[in-house]
Amino acid sequence: MPVECRKKEKLSYNTNDSIYYVNKANEIQVLANISIASKTRLYTRIRDLPSENTQETTKKLNVVIFDINIDINDRILNNPRLEAKAFTGEHIDLCIDYIKSSITNTYLFISNTISNEKIQVISEISHIKFIYIFCNNDHYENYRFTNSKVQGTFNDVNTMFKKFQKDINELECNYYSQESSLQTIDDSSATILWWRIFDKILLHIRHAEITKDELVGLCRSWFCKNHTQLRLIDKFNLDYESYKAISWYTRDSFFYRLLNQTLRRDKYLNSIFTWRLVLTDIMSELMKTAQSTFFGRSNSHLIVYRGQYISLYELEKLKNAQRQLLCFNQFLSTSLNLDIARRFLGDSHSSESIVRSVLFEIEIDLYNITDTAHRFADISSSSYFAEEKEILFSMHSTFLVKSVELNDENIWRVHLKYEDNIWNTDFGERSIFSPHADEIFIRNLSKENKQFIAFQVLIDMILRLDQNKYAKDELLEFCRSKYENEPIEMRKINDFEQNYESKDAAKWYTKDSFLYRLLNTSLRIETIDSIVKMRYYIHDLHNQLAALQLSFIESLNGPMNLILYRGQVMKKNQLNEIQDNIGGFISINSFCSVTQDERVALAFSSMGKNLNPDEVSVIYEMTIDTNIRSTSYAKIDTLIPDEQEILFSMGATFKIGKIDELNAKIYSVKLTMTHIEDELWNKLTAHLK
Repeated sequence: MPVECRKKEKLSYNTNDSIYYVNKANEIQVLANISIASKTRLYTRIRDLPSENTQETTKKLNVVIFDINIDINDRILNNPRLEAKAFTGEHIDLCIDYIKSSITNTYLFISNTISNEKIQVISEISHIKFIYIFCNNDHYENYRFTNSKVQGTFNDVNTMFKKFQKDINELECNYYSQESSLQTIDDSSATILWWRIFDKILLHIRHAEITKDELVGLCRSWFCKNHTQLRLIDKFNLDYESYKAISWYTRDSFFYRLLNQTLRRDKYLNSIFTWRLVLTDIMSELMKTAQSTFFGRSNSHLIVYRGQYISLYELEKLKNAQRQLLCFNQFLSTSLNLDIARRFLGDSHSSESIVRSVLFEIEIDLYNITDTAHRFADISSSSYFAEEKEILFSMHSTFLVKSVELNDENIWRVHLKYEDNIWNTDFGERSIFSPHADEIFIRNLSKENKQFIAFQVLIDMILRLDQNKYAKDELLEFCRSKYENEPIEMRKINDFEQNYESKDAAKWYTKDSFLYRLLNTSLRIETIDSIVKMRYYIHDLHNQLAALQLSFIESLNGPMNLILYRGQVMKKNQLNEIQDNIGGFISINSFCSVTQDERVALAFSSMGKNLNPDEVSVIYEMTIDTNIRSTSYAKIDTLIPDEQEILFSMGATFKIGKIDELNAKIYSVKLTMTHIEDELWNKLTAHLK
């Protein structure tokens, strides 16, 4: 279309922008006992640690050796599993400074030359995991009983090193860690809510070959030196199908170990998202299998079992959580057969051991289950080990801790009850989880708060994800699928592939092209799959606006109240909803173009002319306090400079002020940009890196 026509459409948007608002009497809404303001924290992004996916299995263990000059140095310093640093006796303060500078769990080997005071100082460092003391007398023996971090005093290097190896092996057998998969609901309600919405989002993403390529690349980087696992990864790449997901999960391979390790470390969203193909397939298979195996049967009561080691830390956590709800980050394997579960308990552990044997007994009341997602199923027919009669619970399943008791066999029995009704995850018809063809204009958050929150979690998620070649390839494949029969647009897509750079994001937005149309349609209709596939460009455009914002504000000669305008045509009933919410807030969920020139906005409003009977012209007058930086916005160069266009990123929030009828079918709506601080929203996303 001509530039003038495209630009008019872009600034006016007619009735296509999605706007949410919250009643003034209810500025902060409640969802699952968590207060969420209508403004969200979407704009601070902490990147994934680059070293996270570069080594096989777990990270190297951090070991410090102080003043031990015998062969333990060589034994530890040359161990490929350990990241070790040795200090001589005269450098005790340097050693302590080094330990304090670390951010990972540290295992310390020390000699008997160190003073009691220094040992106490070191043991109080939070990330000191265990201390091993090498000495030839009993001077330090009392530390075994007064300091829980001291694992023993040793007069033989071999004995000391074997004790260290035993401790580490027990920890590696431990299903949980300090980065635990177990969380109490009271302590982590916001975190768990975020992940439950994340789970639902995954189920609405359609996966292509690119998704598998990304996962295979991750697995190969982790197991680059393990030829056995690399052969299995090649087999997975050639053989994997959605219906085989559970079979792959249950076999002893890279798949199970790396997936569960990734899920336990729930701070690392990028790694978890890389597993989206598998996570979606396992959850989908659980839902299908549950329908055919459990529901409708006459016996509505099930007991399943799980045997395992857990750390003393996790055992205390369980004991303190009695009569509370727990959530598990990862998939939870159990069995209908008690004897099979007991096989995984191993031997009873002495009081000196750092782990304990725990038998989980989980009660399931099928009659009272209301969650239509069905988060568990009998997977015997799909499992690699069918004889184990395995019941698999989906990630982020919740349980009530009924009791934690030590039995006569020195085994801790933990009685849990499966609970599915603590989260109401039915988000209604007008949500991202319910496909709708209409482009949602406004949302009354007093009635549709959950829908709003779900959309904000989706946007929050995609802005946290890494920019990589797979994200760009997904974007290109998605765009080509939409324009495969339009040669002109296909040439533009090819141009984008060859020449696009992140610094050009705003420039591409102002073009009459596939990007602008697909982006705004996806955001307004709230199509999860489309928004996720466009994340590469959304990320760039959002961050370029953030980068340009400071220079734009500086060009205004200091902080000020900036007046901006926006003209559009909207339905009369939509204007009525805004009028009913004066004093409340609206939030625009797509990128939003405004102008510094009131005449331009008036022209784009159609000035009350050529309207349908149910339409009106609306001029928004927006007051922007430039001290508020919660939403990115900046002046962008366009093909029509006279428009003085300013582009806001997603999530701009305004308070509704006065509404006047200027003329027949022409209305003025005064808005003031605001930033509603909400510590509880920060809790919702604080667990992410």
